[in-house]
Amino acid sequence: MDQLLPVLMIVLIVSVVMMKQIGKITHKADLAPRQSFELYAKFSTIIQEHVREIKNSMDSSKTMEERKYKLISGRNEVQALEKISDFIRKLVFFETMMAKQKSAKEIEGELFAVLSGLETFLTEYCEEGEHLAEELRNILLEEYEKLQN
Repeated sequence: MDQLLPVLMIVLIVSVVMMKQIGKITHKADLAPRQSFELYAKFSTIIQEHVREIKNSMDSSKTMEERKYKLISGRNEVQALEKISDFIRKLVFFETMMAKQKSAKEIEGELFAVLSGLETFLTEYCEEGEHLAEELRNILLEEYEKLQN
């Protein structure tokens, strides 16, 4: 009986320490998805700004000098603007609560698909599309790196 009391005290102390450590770990795990969601939401907003710039630049009501993104002759402007609008709609999703329910890998995969689609769009619909796509890729890479720091 004399030996039981010290053993119970040690078990109690070890249990308290373990509970605190588990609490710290779960708290950090809870914060990680929230932080990655916020990062992707901010990055999505930045991408949207650039996509809107592309859309505005393609508007035929502007003079050719005002346009950075010029449609290849023969391409349908209405169809091109609709595709750009689709990219914007997809990007808005990353700011919603529904996106918060997805894992970081799923969000990254979907963002990659949108960016790949945008790159393909630029090469297929714009004059000097490959150059514009590469320029946009570099700009977005810089913006993403800023957000991470």
